[in-house]
Amino acid sequence: MVLLASDYDKSRFLKAADLKSEKKFKIKNVTEELVGEEQEKKPVLWFTNDERGLVLNKTNIRTLAGAYGDPMKDWIGNIIVVFPTMANFRGRMVDALRVRITPLKQATGNGQTAAATPKPPVVDDKFEDEPPAKPSLADDMDDEIGF
Repeated sequence: MVLLASDYDKSRFLKAADLKSEKKFKIKNVTEELVGEEQEKKPVLWFTNDERGLVLNKTNIRTLAGAYGDPMKDWIGNIIVVFPTMANFRGRMVDALRVRITPLKQATGNGQTAAATPKPPVVDDKFEDEPPAKPSLADDMDDEIGF
């Protein structure tokens, strides 16, 4: 058996450096773990398609709770997208992971599913030849400021 140093440098949790682009994950479980130097209790998502967990921050918790409800057990079985981005952390920009909810699929009536169709853009009723109206100074100055 060959011992590899890299086998002992693996984290139990996903980091922003682990993902070069977005990736879909199916939630297998949600647990509470002690993480970080302060050993703070945080919720962690575990997935069916990766052995590492995703430690949830407030932003990601709010995204998931907004989509699937407050009871974290209701999150199990749902598919989410995790993507790397930059975020402000203690006054500096750092690499971070964020979650996005996958679009819901709609039944087509024949047992198959189809992706939900986006709503068409709002069309302005003005004629194409009509030049855009120029805002007046009065329009620009009508903002109310409550004190």
